[in-house]
Amino acid sequence: MWTFVSPRFIVYGDDALSFLEGERASRVLIVADESITKLGFVDMVKSYLKAEKIEVFSDVEPEPSIETALKCTKVARDLQPQLIVAIGGGSVMDVAKAARVLMEVDIDPIAITPFTDLFELGYTKKAKLIAVPTTSGTGADVTWTSVLTDKAEHRKLTPANKEIVPDVTILDYRVVATMPKRLIAGSGLDALTHAVEGIVSVWRNEFSDALCEKAIEIIMNNLERSYMGDAEARAKMHIAATMAGLGFGNSQVGLVHSLGHTFGAIFKQHHGLCVGLFLPYVMQFYLKSDAKTRMDALARKLGLRDAERFIDKIFELMKKVELPTKLSEVISRESFEKSLESLVMNTLNDSSLGMSPRIPDYDQTKRIYECAFEGRRIDF
Repeated sequence: MWTFVSPRFIVYGDDALSFLEGERASRVLIVADESITKLGFVDMVKSYLKAEKIEVFSDVEPEPSIETALKCTKVARDLQPQLIVAIGGGSVMDVAKAARVLMEVDIDPIAITPFTDLFELGYTKKAKLIAVPTTSGTGADVTWTSVLTDKAEHRKLTPANKEIVPDVTILDYRVVATMPKRLIAGSGLDALTHAVEGIVSVWRNEFSDALCEKAIEIIMNNLERSYMGDAEARAKMHIAATMAGLGFGNSQVGLVHSLGHTFGAIFKQHHGLCVGLFLPYVMQFYLKSDAKTRMDALARKLGLRDAERFIDKIFELMKKVELPTKLSEVISRESFEKSLESLVMNTLNDSSLGMSPRIPDYDQTKRIYECAFEGRRIDF
């Protein structure tokens, strides 16, 4: 038996935030970060709300820690909001999703798994959660995973449960109109990675395949145009990111994210950049698995000869949006070699690895890192 999970509503358009005018909550918690607040997007959200009391938690940092999620939880417990509005990138969404559960359930977020019965623990969904993504990549506005960083262990953890998914996601094109080019590139590769991993995952299904395929088509045709300032392409990328989120959220990611989570946690790099760096190398690794058939079929739908040509097109796209294509463009060899053992072990312990169509052993994982560092083709 399969269950497809999604928000109740997906609202999109040039003035999609006006949906908030229909909310009748008297106490609202807005979760954001400092940059989103400075850009005026928090005030924009407030302008649509009719609540008597609105509090803002804006201390979310990039790659948020468990401690930040717990700080937000304390604010939520004190306020007892009927509505939580998360406006920002994936980091903001992850903190808000965790806080909505933790405000009611006294549980270590690490202990939240897909098999945890949150209602049995006292969860009643007191607060409605509305997600307003301001980047076009994470898909966190529609997924049931919260990615939090364990600072002590320098690794990312992924509390996940189907009751975590937001109730509504709002895709208002105005909030991505001024995205910096580097963020457009990184978040675009994040969305592409989600869609590709979703389509080769061992948990893939007909619903996730359809969403991932369409998201890949939109991204491959629009990311460069969005990067160059095309407003229509940018709106399409915003939709594609959420489509990819719905797709991989119901099939799950794999080895690319295990590598990206680990690399990002150790070297403090943007998540989209990290997974984008590893995507074509992992696709090369998958050529010697059953996933090759699916990648070949996907390539043909894009008008390409086969999976090998699709991989080449991804490398070309990365260069066009000025992203690095190997780890040595991001970190030094000394740093790489010093951290290689931790990179390998943390990757092998990452929960995303289990849904991969081909799971590497220790030596293969080490070689994948070495190839990605040097920019060498993976042929093993």
